[in-house]
Amino acid sequence: MRIDPRLIIEFATVAEERSFAKAANRLRMAQPWLSTRIRKLEAHLGFPLFVRTTRRIDLTDKGSEFFGTAKLVGAAMEAANALALRLKGETARLLRVGAAPYTKMIDERRATLEQFAATTPNARIELETGWSLVLLEKLRQGIIDLSFMMGDFDKSEFEGLELRRFGIAITVARSHALAKHDLIVPADLVGKRIQVFTRSLNPALWDALYKPLKCEGIILVEVPEMAEGPPNEMNDDDALAAFFDFDCGPVELPSAMRIPIKASRDVPFSLLRRRGAHNPIGEAFWAAALSSTGWSQNSEIG
Repeated sequence: MRIDPRLIIEFATVAEERSFAKAANRLRMAQPWLSTRIRKLEAHLGFPLFVRTTRRIDLTDKGSEFFGTAKLVGAAMEAANALALRLKGETARLLRVGAAPYTKMIDERRATLEQFAATTPNARIELETGWSLVLLEKLRQGIIDLSFMMGDFDKSEFEGLELRRFGIAITVARSHALAKHDLIVPADLVGKRIQVFTRSLNPALWDALYKPLKCEGIILVEVPEMAEGPPNEMNDDDALAAFFDFDCGPVELPSAMRIPIKASRDVPFSLLRRRGAHNPIGEAFWAAALSSTGWSQNSEIG
């Protein structure tokens, strides 16, 4: 009987947390999906792993015994991943860079990657895609070398090269009354429901970006899909969505318009690295960011 090792690691995480919600957050996956995965493992094993009640979950006797081995599998996987990264780094000039999925539409990210490839042709980049809090933890642990990051960060722990700042743009259907505006003011949105990304992905960034809108009396609706970026289609004439103003001006899409909000708070988009000593290839990427974005004394290194 062969078991998917990912199921074992997911089970071990639930067993450690004694909570599907906490384990799902740690694994960065939806709680219903995690529950389905654990039930799949139980069906495969032929015995229950947990005793579930309305208030808590506990390991069964067999689940507790299985947990001991599951922890060893998780540790072995972590060790294997770390060894693979080290061996790969020994045979190639490998740079590991983190980035949130939606940052692929930011010119400064693309320009930095292109500049680095042009000036360091014998190096190889591994792009680690994930959400900001996960990337920060990987940067902290040294799993990745640098990371593009939206929002503020701990300057005692990380050094940041600010590449640009972004405000908010509203995406509306072309038939919406607001579509005729070149600029939207918060008063235009009072009482309206605005789709935004889920706060739990990055509470500090969410508060910096959206809390001022909430204070204006705008109704914020958290939509998981908004984490991927602003929608390019609006089939509902009344729908509104708020995301970073990557385009810096009114943009026409096939079925929608993207219009900036006046006086919205802007947040920094930066390249981050750990404070302290840096390897040569990381320094080369940092230099590429400086060169490709036309960094000047008006920009900030935190």
